[in-house]
Amino acid sequence: MVPGYNKKQYQQHTDFITMHDASVAPTTRYNRRSHAGSEYEMDECMNPIRVLVIGAGSWRGAWFTGEFTHHPDFEVAALVDTQPNVPAAVAQYLGLADIPIYSDAMEAMETVAYDAVLVIVPDFLHKQYAVEALKRGKYVYIEKPLSISLPDCLEIVRADRAAGRKAMVGFNMRYNPLYGKLRQLVVEGMIGQPLTIQADEFYYNGRTFFRRWNRLRRMSGGLWVTKAVHDFDFLYWVAQSLPNTVSASASLSLYQPKPEAGLYCHDCPIETDCADSHLKFRIDNSDFPPLRRVIEEAREAAGSPADLCLFNSEKDTFDNGQALVTFENGVKASFTLNVIAPFTDHRIRVSGTEGTYDGSFDAPDLLYWKRHDGETLDRARKIPVREEGIVNQGLHGGADNVLLNKFLHFIRGTNTNVTRPTEASIAIAIGVAATMAGDTNRVVTMDELDGWKELKGYLAEERCPPT
Repeated sequence: MVPGYNKKQYQQHTDFITMHDASVAPTTRYNRRSHAGSEYEMDECMNPIRVLVIGAGSWRGAWFTGEFTHHPDFEVAALVDTQPNVPAAVAQYLGLADIPIYSDAMEAMETVAYDAVLVIVPDFLHKQYAVEALKRGKYVYIEKPLSISLPDCLEIVRADRAAGRKAMVGFNMRYNPLYGKLRQLVVEGMIGQPLTIQADEFYYNGRTFFRRWNRLRRMSGGLWVTKAVHDFDFLYWVAQSLPNTVSASASLSLYQPKPEAGLYCHDCPIETDCADSHLKFRIDNSDFPPLRRVIEEAREAAGSPADLCLFNSEKDTFDNGQALVTFENGVKASFTLNVIAPFTDHRIRVSGTEGTYDGSFDAPDLLYWKRHDGETLDRARKIPVREEGIVNQGLHGGADNVLLNKFLHFIRGTNTNVTRPTEASIAIAIGVAATMAGDTNRVVTMDELDGWKELKGYLAEERCPPT
């Protein structure tokens, strides 16, 4: 069975979009049939959108490819990966017969008939493929982060503006139920003017960054960029203001070199005693998806083993850090990123002049305290995070499937309320500033960043943040 949502669950998420996004007209909902098994059908007046997936050999690219096989409004045009045997294995697993597979993205873009491009490659390559696709007039989905530097982001922004604004950035966490509900309530004013924001990410499997390309700044920008952009985007989204200053402190505390260990788990003399062994993770972890196993085995067959030592791998980023961001409207925010934690969760607290919200990805409710109602913590009002009747399952609390439908409506022209490259550049700028602040042990002002003034001009034209 292909991992992912079935068509009924897609319908639920399409309904979720319509309920929470006024720019999606009710007529764009998918129609349901009354008999079982046919709850979801495509608009018969429109052809499926043909998608070229660049990076189909990654876990994320393979996941999207699998979802496209279920979604009646999408069609996979071709798969691209520098190791073509990997998307070939993915295609076989997903039951995609005779799908074209390319090792060169430029060749695929010149050869295949397609309407849209998914760019899901290592972060430093985003600009190259996104700009090329936009020059060809195609719709483009770019996985977050937009790129690893502000100048690169600006190149994508310029290409997108020249193409008629056809690019969307995959900030899926905006569609996570907790993030969406909290932001909605803040905008509605229940806590008055926001004053402080606290956001923490504890990520148990984030340790695996140190055996992947994310560990290298030249490919990912470092964890303040490749990982923290979700949360930096959220801070901006809730503060509803542009950042002003950033300070940060981070360190590589655990994953320091171990002379007694090997470079790979399969030939390490201490592997049997290592809790971070990838061999144990792959064998013992019941949550390890079968499709991920297919990808790893194909990459290993091509000479790219997945069990690089977390300790002895080359790396120039951190495993724990904290950043402080001030915004132009006076809001102050803190963010903690810890990828050696014993559990995975996002915890968020937003406090304003009239009250405070507190939430967690693992909690079904937001907690809300109103000022002057007493000081005990147990008086908090509980606000359900998920809408009644909406099932949020799958990756990132169901956010990825909402994102997929957002891209569909964006292409169809029925929803332009998506994260655009201009706005997505804000989180990159904060991540770059946090990296600079940590490296130099000082507070960084956003005006110091190469390209910030130009970006602010584009943001003002696009009314971001909205006034």
